[in-house]
Amino acid sequence: MRAVFIFVVILLLIGMAVPITFAVRFWMDGQSVLARAEQSGALRVPARGPLTGVERTIAMSEFRSTWRTSGTPCRTLMFIWADLTTESAPRGMPVSQRVSTMLLGDQEGTSVRWQVRRLIVACQLEQRFDDPQLLRLWLAKAYFGRNETGIETASQSIFGKPSRELNAEESARLAVLLKGPGVRANPERWAERARQMQQRIAAPAH
Repeated sequence: MRAVFIFVVILLLIGMAVPITFAVRFWMDGQSVLARAEQSGALRVPARGPLTGVERTIAMSEFRSTWRTSGTPCRTLMFIWADLTTESAPRGMPVSQRVSTMLLGDQEGTSVRWQVRRLIVACQLEQRFDDPQLLRLWLAKAYFGRNETGIETASQSIFGKPSRELNAEESARLAVLLKGPGVRANPERWAERARQMQQRIAAPAH
């Protein structure tokens, strides 16, 4: 009987050790991803401070339900848990996951392993930066169409001025391109989508 008890205890310890081992491995892998990004210059400490008009427009358009101005470590995992256990989980993808996707690349976006890596990296990003900082990291590399990468490049190319000088309508037009860069080929449709975005942003959050 004692041998059976010892055997059961060993099985339980192994059962506990395996998930812990995998968790540590993924956590260390996430740290390696961030370290490589820092060395290559893909991950730099973003500026703090109030959002510009276009940054605020994009934040409310893309991340309104998950937006946090103060650090909450591993809130990505909290969102997932809330999504599984409640009916009132935030909708959409936090900005930390967008930055994580940018750092990892999307070549393996459908694999379970890649998804876990993205969540781990997002969790580690949330420990370092708040959402305004993460937004600036993402916008520095975001694609706006016609081979224009980065918010400053897009702003100068389309409107001929820095992004901080864009008015409300111009900010909405630029924000629309993040969801569908091709709309730029149809000026009327582009203007209409920008108008609708301004209305959604102005509406009270639910």
